Amino acid sequence: MTILLTVIHVLIAALLIIAVLLQSGKGAGLASSLGGGLSSASVLGGRTAATFLSKTTSILATAFLVSCMLQSVIKIDRDDTPTTAMERVLEEGGIPTTSLTPFVPTVEEGVGETSGSDEGAGSQ
Repeated sequence: MTILLTVIHVLIAALLIIAVLLQSGKGAGLASSLGGGLSSASVLGGRTAATFLSKTTSILATAFLVSCMLQSVIKIDRDDTPTTAMERVLEEGGIPTTSLTPFVPTVEEGVGETSGSDEGAGSQ
């Protein structure tokens, strides 16, 4: 059911994008180039195209919003399990704690000392 609603939602979104792009802005658009000046009897010509596309856009926008709300309601009703990793950790008993011990480096013998071969090179 969820997959079917998602497919329908994506289809509505694609059709809505197409309907918006076909509308003309200020006299120049894809709708006017498709049939704006051919004849008054054309399907996408003149004012008929604008009213058809605006009605189509309104219907598709309403269907898109209804689809969004329907999917949201179905998701809320269906799923009570945690979805994020943080929610799962908190549900399982909280964040595990470890004892914090500061790191103190120890000085090993021989570290920082010069070897005997370096001393003779500097005196010559």
